[in-house]
Amino acid sequence: MFSKLTESIRGPARSIRRVLPYLWAASPKWTVLSTAFIILEVVFGIGILYLLKMLVEVLTTKLGEGAAGVENLGEVWLYVGLTGLASVLFLAARQIGNWAREAQGLHVSDYMNRLIHTRAVAADLAFFESSEYFNTLHRARQKGTNRPALVVTHLLMLVKSAIMLVAVVALIFTISPWLVPILLLVVLPPLGARLFFTRRLYEWEKRRTELERRAGYLDWLITFYLHAKELRLNRLGNYLRDRFSGFRETIRNERLGITRQRTVMEIATGLIGTLGFFGCLAFLARETAYGRNSLGDLVLFLLVFQRAQTAGQDLVQQISSIYEDHLYLNLIFQFLEVEPRIQSPKQPVKLNEQWQQGLRFENVSFQYPGTDSGVLEKVNLEVRPNQVVAIVGSNGSGKTTLIKLMCRLYDPTEGQILLEGTDIRDFDLDEYRQQFGVIFQDFTRYYDSVRENIRFGDIGLAPDSTLVPDAARRAGADKMIDALPLNYDTLLGRMFEGGHEISVGQWQKLALARAFVNRSRLMILDEPTSALDPNAEFELFESFRERLAGRSAIVISHRLSTIRLADYIYVIENGKVVEQGQHQDLMREKGYYHQAFNRQGKHYQEARHSVLQP
Repeated sequence: MFSKLTESIRGPARSIRRVLPYLWAASPKWTVLSTAFIILEVVFGIGILYLLKMLVEVLTTKLGEGAAGVENLGEVWLYVGLTGLASVLFLAARQIGNWAREAQGLHVSDYMNRLIHTRAVAADLAFFESSEYFNTLHRARQKGTNRPALVVTHLLMLVKSAIMLVAVVALIFTISPWLVPILLLVVLPPLGARLFFTRRLYEWEKRRTELERRAGYLDWLITFYLHAKELRLNRLGNYLRDRFSGFRETIRNERLGITRQRTVMEIATGLIGTLGFFGCLAFLARETAYGRNSLGDLVLFLLVFQRAQTAGQDLVQQISSIYEDHLYLNLIFQFLEVEPRIQSPKQPVKLNEQWQQGLRFENVSFQYPGTDSGVLEKVNLEVRPNQVVAIVGSNGSGKTTLIKLMCRLYDPTEGQILLEGTDIRDFDLDEYRQQFGVIFQDFTRYYDSVRENIRFGDIGLAPDSTLVPDAARRAGADKMIDALPLNYDTLLGRMFEGGHEISVGQWQKLALARAFVNRSRLMILDEPTSALDPNAEFELFESFRERLAGRSAIVISHRLSTIRLADYIYVIENGKVVEQGQHQDLMREKGYYHQAFNRQGKHYQEARHSVLQP
């Protein structure tokens, strides 16, 4: 019990220490201003209480002096004026402080978003390909970005409430020491109840993250235009809507259950406070009636006890808020502490501008983190300068994993990958990845201008670089772009106003252009023509080597008519290289490649024969 209480104090204290550097880095000016005006608010608030006490004492003295005292009210008007001035200054400090805290909160929120984006960009691909990533990021984005700004606000408001409560208790003590324990009885039960339900709500929100993400995914499916056709044709809309409603109902019922229990507890603690107040009032009224207390004491109690209740409630609220901040700050700290395993070495080897030996896999094996089965086993593969290499294999054979390892999105479990005879882990990570221009099978559609869609392949290029239209020409996208309303400045997609939608094949041409614009040494094309029509595919590969402009290339494709153009072919099955060689060599071996090529050729022949039949 004692250890839990100690941790309840130490935990928030650690979070406060950790968050202060973020606040200062985000906005020193607004941090100072918001702190200063909270302090002023505290000073003027205490000043009002003190002046009220003095006013009550002066009035009591004047009433005791009879007619002579009533005739000389200069001191009374002085305290009335000072109290009014303090009230105006208090109000001004509160309003200006609210403005400063809002400005600070916006700056800090933007700063924390930037930190989250920086961490997300630096994180390993393995982190993105796990459900834990989505849960961690969801919690950090939903609850973490505005918490750092709230910590200082809650801390200063806590100090303010504590000081005011101490001042009020001191005033009440001057009336009767017996009233102080009753005041504590009013404050402590709500504090205990609030901390209990704060922790319980936090634990529930951690558990519901996965459920909330699933509901959000269904909402995206139902409302995003990309899915509209299939949802209507397959009559999925109502089904997905009902599933979404079921998830939301579960979340709602669980949340309302906690709120219902908290409401009952707060009513009970509020009843204790009310009984305490009226008990004190009855006690003072009795004491005043018997002459043991003055009427001024009774009036002062009525003024101050309400302030005591308010200060006590504020104190409970701020302690609860700081505890809640501590719990949720742990979520954002958890995300910000994710360190990438794939990093540049401290003293990287310098890359040559031109390749002499090329890229080579030596006995490379790999299994994804958190899994027991291997994806690749003892793979040996080579890409020489100015060589076009094809990789063939069925779905799930490990082709895309090869590309991820080649680009150092993962590191091999065993073996090594060499570039120019040097282990790729010895190179600077960014400099190494710049050696590759890649189009993945699941390429990204950027809802931005055509120019930006291409320039994203090499963001270091100037927006007006001539390499952008040159890459479009190499990818066979130039004619399509010329037909668009604003050519290279046309906004693509229907997500934003004025956007222009294009076909999947046209998107793929832009993805190809994005790969061509990258001034790389090796082009990697993963199913680069899956959405292109046969004529566009033929035009692309008819002059493919010219389009490469002296670069090496790796082509992954199921279309063997494309693969046969390669200088060298690797056939991968179940994570192993089962065949390798040139097209003619592999056809003579009559293995997997021969069977697959003849199977596709047979379909082409059958299709051609059926078309020619009368």
